[in-house]
Amino acid sequence: MEKKYQIELLAGGPDYIKTPDDFFKIPFVMLSVAKRMSGKTCSMSQFLHLLNKIGTLDRVILISPTYMNNAHYFKGLPLDEEHDVLEPTLDVAQRVMDILDEEALVYDEYHEKLKKWKELQKILKGRTPIDLIDENLLLFFSDVMEKPKHKYNGRKPVIVAFWDDCQNTEAFSPSKYNRLNYLTIKHRHLGMTAHDKSIGCNLMFACQNYTSNTGGIPKTIRGNTTILCIFSNKNQKELDLIAEECSGEVDVDTFKVVHAKATESDYGFLTIDFNRKKEHKSPFRKCWNEWIFVEELKTQ
Repeated sequence: MEKKYQIELLAGGPDYIKTPDDFFKIPFVMLSVAKRMSGKTCSMSQFLHLLNKIGTLDRVILISPTYMNNAHYFKGLPLDEEHDVLEPTLDVAQRVMDILDEEALVYDEYHEKLKKWKELQKILKGRTPIDLIDENLLLFFSDVMEKPKHKYNGRKPVIVAFWDDCQNTEAFSPSKYNRLNYLTIKHRHLGMTAHDKSIGCNLMFACQNYTSNTGGIPKTIRGNTTILCIFSNKNQKELDLIAEECSGEVDVDTFKVVHAKATESDYGFLTIDFNRKKEHKSPFRKCWNEWIFVEELKTQ
């Protein structure tokens, strides 16, 4: 009977993008919690620069009420100031999803054109008389007889939507018309193409308070976070709550030890990777680049 009802792991799973062995998995949902002037916008923009440097960033969508003050952090990134810097309005999550649908449409149109282009080239190479070629196929390329182009060379783009300091704005409103929770839950599956592949979107949230009487981080975001960054925090109750909500992955005492280690220097922060690669020996880092091993801390 024991084997008869044994759970079997099925083949397949998320379509992770190739990243360096010591880097994080993509797709992700990142949440950074830090008080004002702690460096969260700087650190998270640097994460975007890291993604860009390793070739895994094609488009940034920035939702922020303070972009003009922080524009220098985003120089050199694939961020279109005219179209992809958005105000934190009630409908901004829907606008992000609309962008993903537009990208899916462009992706589908390119591959359909490429399919027809290859078909035409095969016919032409076979020296088929022009009057015997399907008229619809010729008309399809009547305007420009050249190989179709795609801004991402035919692959699905890596897109990151970053909510920077949007607490207490309409972007975090609990209104039923706000699609933020839906976007967070479905982020990997949005922007569906004709071949049942999704463009998907990575999400980043930089907030000052984990919880508050008004404008706290929605529980849906907290529950779907795969990379959590916690800066120094003198609010012990808030730290206790964060530790408690992380208890499924790390016990409270361990959390306190690694958090103290990560935040002992100025602008230092603890990073917890809830979806780490198998070869990573620790889920904890100080900032992005320094592993924290619990066993070593306990022997010090």
